[in-house]
Amino acid sequence: MRAQVGDRLVVESSRADTHRRTGVVTGVRGTQGEPPYQVRWLDADSGSESALVFPGPDAHIEHTGTETEGADSMQTMKRWEVDVVVAEEGEYESARTWAEVGLLSDDGTALRGHGMARKHPQDMDVPEIGEELAVSRALSDLSRQLRQVAAEDINDNTGFPWRPT
Repeated sequence: MRAQVGDRLVVESSRADTHRRTGVVTGVRGTQGEPPYQVRWLDADSGSESALVFPGPDAHIEHTGTETEGADSMQTMKRWEVDVVVAEEGEYESARTWAEVGLLSDDGTALRGHGMARKHPQDMDVPEIGEELAVSRALSDLSRQLRQVAAEDINDNTGFPWRPT
């Protein structure tokens, strides 16, 4: 991993209930752009929280400047589409909302996540809330499955197991 001042350091979250963290590299302490990096985190309340970071395997650099002449650079883009289906069934004063999300990647990987939400009979009838909960749970299930696929790919390609948390 190599960075220069002005690049962005992105640390992906290994948990479904937290978001990735992004910061701007304000200093490079290693030789030839290697870590550790002084980073100003963009999600800090004051906008000026700075830390010395030794990035782990869940981090990557997004280069913002121009590449040096002759340097190896690669940029690819892929589009993965997620299909969302929501259904609701009601009986008397209660209701259940089901969601299914599907992902089909370019390499043929097909995953489906499922989620469900229940309306208590005493709750107000606001279908959007059930839909939001069911879809979020289905996406969380899909995320867990995708992390498992990544863990298996890491193990297959490196010989070292990685267990997502």
